[in-house]
Amino acid sequence: MVSVCGVVVATIAMICTLSVFNGFKGFTSMLFSVFDPELKITPASGKVFDPTTPEMRQICAFPEVEYCCETLQENAIVSYGDRQSISVLKGVDTTFNRLVDIDTAIINGEFILKEGDFNYAVAGIALASALGVNAGFTQPVEIYMPKRTGTVNLANPALSFFVEYVFVGGVYYINQPVYDEGFMIVSIDLMRSMLDYDKEVSALELKLVSGADLSSVKKKIKQLTGNDFIVQDRYEQQELSFNMMQMEKWVTYLMLCFILVLALFNVLGSLAILMIEKEADIVKLRNMGANSRLINRIFLFEGWMISLMGAVIGVALGILLCLLQKRFGLISLGETAGTFIIDAYPVEIEWRDVLTVFATVIGLGFLAVLYPVHYLGEKWLNKTVAACLLLPFMASCGVKNKDPKAEEVKEIAVTIEPLRYFAEQIAGDHYTFFSVLPAGQSPETYDPSPREMIRVGKGVAYFHTGQLGFEQVLIHSIHENNTHTSPFDLSEGMVFHEGECCAHEHGGHDPHLWTSFKGAKVISENILKALVSLDKENQTHYQSNYSRLTQRLDSLEETLHKQLENLSCRSFVIYHPALTYFADEFGLKQYSIENDGKEPSPAFLKKLIEEAGTERVGVVFVQMEFDRRHAKQIAREIGAKTVVINPLDYQWDKQMEWIAKALVGNGKAD
Repeated sequence: MVSVCGVVVATIAMICTLSVFNGFKGFTSMLFSVFDPELKITPASGKVFDPTTPEMRQICAFPEVEYCCETLQENAIVSYGDRQSISVLKGVDTTFNRLVDIDTAIINGEFILKEGDFNYAVAGIALASALGVNAGFTQPVEIYMPKRTGTVNLANPALSFFVEYVFVGGVYYINQPVYDEGFMIVSIDLMRSMLDYDKEVSALELKLVSGADLSSVKKKIKQLTGNDFIVQDRYEQQELSFNMMQMEKWVTYLMLCFILVLALFNVLGSLAILMIEKEADIVKLRNMGANSRLINRIFLFEGWMISLMGAVIGVALGILLCLLQKRFGLISLGETAGTFIIDAYPVEIEWRDVLTVFATVIGLGFLAVLYPVHYLGEKWLNKTVAACLLLPFMASCGVKNKDPKAEEVKEIAVTIEPLRYFAEQIAGDHYTFFSVLPAGQSPETYDPSPREMIRVGKGVAYFHTGQLGFEQVLIHSIHENNTHTSPFDLSEGMVFHEGECCAHEHGGHDPHLWTSFKGAKVISENILKALVSLDKENQTHYQSNYSRLTQRLDSLEETLHKQLENLSCRSFVIYHPALTYFADEFGLKQYSIENDGKEPSPAFLKKLIEEAGTERVGVVFVQMEFDRRHAKQIAREIGAKTVVINPLDYQWDKQMEWIAKALVGNGKAD
């Protein structure tokens, strides 16, 4: 019964999981039905086609077709005030809101496309938010549509656009980013006017009468249109999304099959124990004339009955649980109602999936017992062989315990990701490294947790710069609680800058020594010394890796010097002054937005904007872990570009190249 329960649980998991994926697929299809038609006809080549041909008129006249909507779709720039966005304009005729359930998705205003001489539009909620508009606003949205015909006037590019104005009549919310963020619905007459079309459309969208067979209608249309047109149902219109869901579904199914295989090991164990227990009865059967084939078949049917019983019970309970979930919503998606679009996991039982699961459980169960029964039968139930078959369950059969020291991983803690980069380049595979500072955290404000302090203490060493605040906490903890973890200061031999930015936090020393090649070489040399002191046997290996790293640093430094030596503007603005050593190394001037480690005052910002404007600064750097508001404000004032950098990134060399590239590209290099 224990073996049966194992198979039952695995079968229930497969039935319920596949049904939940089916439920999400059906729910997603319902969301897309607000915008996507039941059938969509598009040209196989080109963008538009004539909807008045006899074939198209015949399709719209099919008795199975209730509504036939002409649509014309194209990309355009939409603008409101000082905000702009690229949008997909979808021109539709008056039957569109009867073709799909768009009215149910309107959360503000109404579905209206034209009233008198005024044109209206219905926008997705994310697009409306990006533009800062809503239904009922008295100012229209400007639409810039590139002219389809004619040439581009380079002297006045604005003449190459057709400009139209629409009022926002409604805002819809489908909870599908592809439509909420990028689509705006307008009248098809407006689209034809902007694109200089007479009657062309980009698609015909169909709604079938209730009870019509979608697949047969689709087949009829394909026979009529041939290979010149593509006919898609809702699943094919969103093929990428649904294919991804199907892939996730069947990958999960394969993972559950692996769990089922593990559960079937219980069946193997049960059979092996049963055959050992029944050895005396087998001897009696042999004395009565039973051959090995008959005896093997007895135990084979025993194993198959376990799998069959587990499959039948598991499928029945799985279907029952799915029905209960569908009726009562037993398992919710969030702790409180309303957290998600739906409150409980959706389920949809597909009998094809049920049959697949049943066949999988039966098939794997039958295969699982064939070899062990045959093998034990051939060995006349030898106890030693049976014990070896039970090895996974008994953890015996002559396996010796491994030396714990052989499994011990030599781990070294480093303060930040750049230190891990240099350490791994030199150490190779002899040590593993982990960074104490998590990604996105500022070393100026970070406070290590007790768990991280414990992990640092378990390592063989701790590499630090000696200047960051939280490093002192870790070093103190190591001295107080550990005797085997060796701290190494990688800044030994470095001449520090005494900047005003860091006086209150680092004793007047700028701690960002890793942002220069000189600092990187000091760090690398100290890492080499530390590794040699920890592991002298591999000194040659470390020395060789260090030499290769030094050569790469020298080559990269020479490349950046060539790139930056001819800059016409040798100044830049940065939020947190982390590039002091970099600026000094390449003859640059750094303006810091952060004032003595604090938010800048209005007077300080004004002075900084004046100085940066005078210097004609072209780039404003801002680190990932800091607020970007002030950086963007300064960039707008002086006409510079905002560039996000991450001096704490593991890929130290890529960051150095990115910073130099930004200075050359945005700093008006000669």
